[in-house]
Amino acid sequence: MTASVSENLAKLRQKMAGLCCNGYYVTINDPHLSEYIPDHFQIIEFLTGFSGSAGSLIVTEQEAYLWADSRYWVQAAKQLADTGITLMKWGDEQVPSPVEWLKEQEMPLDLLIHDELVSIEQYEKLAQVTHTLLGVSHTWLNDFWPHRPLLVSNSIFHHQASTQTPKEKLERLQTEIKKYEKEQSIGSVTLLLTKLDDIAWLTNLRGSDIAYNPVFFAWALVSASHARLFLHPDQLDATLRHHLEAHGWEIDDYDRIDPAIRQCIENDGNVAFDQTQVNAHFLALTGGTHRHWDHPLALWKSIKTPEEIDGLKVAMQRDGLAITAFIDEIRARLATGEHLTENDAVEILHNKRLMQPNFITESFATIAAVNANAALPHYAPTPGQGAAIEPPCVLLVDSGAHYHEGTTDTTRVWFLGEPNDFKDDLALLKQDYTAVYQGMKSLSQASFPVGTRGIDLDKIARQPIVDTGIDYGHGTGHGIGLTLNVHETPPTISPRETKGTLTPLQPGMVMSDEPGIYREGRWGIRIENTIVCVDKGNGELGFEVLTTCSIETVLLNGEL
Repeated sequence: MTASVSENLAKLRQKMAGLCCNGYYVTINDPHLSEYIPDHFQIIEFLTGFSGSAGSLIVTEQEAYLWADSRYWVQAAKQLADTGITLMKWGDEQVPSPVEWLKEQEMPLDLLIHDELVSIEQYEKLAQVTHTLLGVSHTWLNDFWPHRPLLVSNSIFHHQASTQTPKEKLERLQTEIKKYEKEQSIGSVTLLLTKLDDIAWLTNLRGSDIAYNPVFFAWALVSASHARLFLHPDQLDATLRHHLEAHGWEIDDYDRIDPAIRQCIENDGNVAFDQTQVNAHFLALTGGTHRHWDHPLALWKSIKTPEEIDGLKVAMQRDGLAITAFIDEIRARLATGEHLTENDAVEILHNKRLMQPNFITESFATIAAVNANAALPHYAPTPGQGAAIEPPCVLLVDSGAHYHEGTTDTTRVWFLGEPNDFKDDLALLKQDYTAVYQGMKSLSQASFPVGTRGIDLDKIARQPIVDTGIDYGHGTGHGIGLTLNVHETPPTISPRETKGTLTPLQPGMVMSDEPGIYREGRWGIRIENTIVCVDKGNGELGFEVLTTCSIETVLLNGEL
């Protein structure tokens, strides 16, 4: 076991024992249950060395187990080597989930958790399979995490691409609250909002408190007649503060959310929230008296207006130009004999985007992967350690950007060099590339009746790949925000039953189309376009492709 991991786990177990707990559970989360989180909350990476964006960890008195989904199986195996931590391949039918594993134990554990980093839904499942469940603040780790990264609170800016004002959005939500109060035959309801992209969309504000995500740390409480935004006040300048107040928002301090909720309860008010989106700390704070409300804010956010889509098309055109200029430069510099690496590719693409109007930042860390590295769906080259780009080779680049007009997400695979000099199986490579292309194309050209869900569409893209005798472990498509999170739900296109995949698609929903094939140790193929759901008339829906950069053709079989 590596020294740092061994020492960290030993200190963790010592602190667990001090609280009479024989188990510890943590996931990759922040108090807002964000998909991408600040380094301050990268607890699993600190304890284990695993740097993936999704995972769960259970530590007992003698053992440790880390759950990672299929995107990270290869990466996790490498990063956990010699640590003594057992990799649990989440999604493998033979591998129990963390809750199932806890249920299988002869003696139920006294489990320690950070309740503000666990959803209420997960908390309730854990409570059913443990002897006791003790919640402590994540600051409990600070005693043996002396160099823990600090949280940042960067300046917030007004996002002007939305065609609806903050006042219009707020009034729409308040009308929905009045409707909910009437339907439930209850008095006043105050809705708690904790998802950062929901709050950013509702207020037309954007920030940069989390890398690659134009959001800011905030809470919101909204009733039929009042709205309060809790954030770090120094993030707002006087003009923006006045703008918010003019659109119906009162500004309060981020750390005052708890007393505000207590005050609401003391005044006999009803606190409501979607308990799948809220951390378990608020369950304790409300004493379980809250009302679970599957409110429509995320659905509203997912449906872009025609004017917003027109702006997004401008962003896609600019990003397409940047990607085209990028691969042209890569080919030209390789042709001169220059030595380039995956890290160089990341830098070159970034520089091309910097030349585009209204570019803000990348929407996630660029994946530039050569040959076998491309078989890792979420691989990103370590600074200074990227593999060499040596033709003939396969280069996969999955990247995206935030522009003031919208957010992009595109994946392309290029063959660099002379195909006949490729030392691996060229025929199999072409078969894989062609199957992925066919799957991507089939989905983008599909027509389907109103009411169709993402789970119903996944097989369209997957079938050409399955027909070759292989499959891919990730979903086929995810929603994309408007200068917001690159992963947005709904919609979701995947074979798994989730709220996102069970939500019917509607015109204006923007999403990715990205099937893939991954052959460990050889190559990975993924072709991704951004598409928008459109009304085709006569009760039929379909897609329009928004991505503009061309697709490599040298690896396509036949007349495709």
